[in-house]
Amino acid sequence: MNTQWLTTHRFEPRQGEPSPAKLARAVAQRGVARLSGFPSDATTLIRFLAQIGQPIEYYGGSVGSHPEQAALWRVRYEVEAAERQETHALDGPLSVHSSQSLLDPRPRYFGMLMVDPGWQGDPVGFNGESLLVPWSAAFRHLEAQSPADFAWVLDALEGPVSFPDGISRPVVYSLQDQRGPHDFGVRLKSDLLTHLTRESPTSQQTQAVERLSRAGDSAALRTQLSAHDLVLVDNDRWGHGRESVTGARRDQRGNLRVNPRELWSLTLR
Repeated sequence: MNTQWLTTHRFEPRQGEPSPAKLARAVAQRGVARLSGFPSDATTLIRFLAQIGQPIEYYGGSVGSHPEQAALWRVRYEVEAAERQETHALDGPLSVHSSQSLLDPRPRYFGMLMVDPGWQGDPVGFNGESLLVPWSAAFRHLEAQSPADFAWVLDALEGPVSFPDGISRPVVYSLQDQRGPHDFGVRLKSDLLTHLTRESPTSQQTQAVERLSRAGDSAALRTQLSAHDLVLVDNDRWGHGRESVTGARRDQRGNLRVNPRELWSLTLR
């Protein structure tokens, strides 16, 4: 699996230069960076990332699901929560999206720490591999796929789009330090397309969001995070998602076993 696009440092708190500064500089340069060997401790994670940005103590309008830190979400399969269709407890794949936070201005960073990668050994695409996408690549894909349609798709995404909270806002927005013709900020909640399909399935906005979502999945870069890998992304320019993962299965005795895969995520402004 080619990961040359993913700058990687090692967590070395006693070495000269502070690791938070290294991580922030790498994200500024390339949009995404990984720090390996990070301890699976919620307090340490919050203190470390607070040196880069302010952890948001609510996420999409609610407190996080980690019992120790309100800014953290525990992304893991849970049988009862999955039956309630709670996004962070589901199995299967997750299409690429940006931070669930709807704050404006947009939070600057999204971070995730792999605590346990869970069951491995299934065919590629079924081990919960992480997906990371530079939105500029998704826009290039959209334009290459249909140059004639690109203008109206972009126009629809930059106009008012109805979100699940009842407020209309742009999905795509201009960046002050735009670096090229396809460099835009993206606000794409994981449940936005489901909401639009239910509310206005034939609208131009729904079609545009669907095209962006598909383009993001097509342009996504895949990596399998190991335990103690911390990833930080530019929340304007990069999205994240996940390949399919099995939530639970029966062992040879018929007992239900739950995948131990667990990832902690948070947003920084």
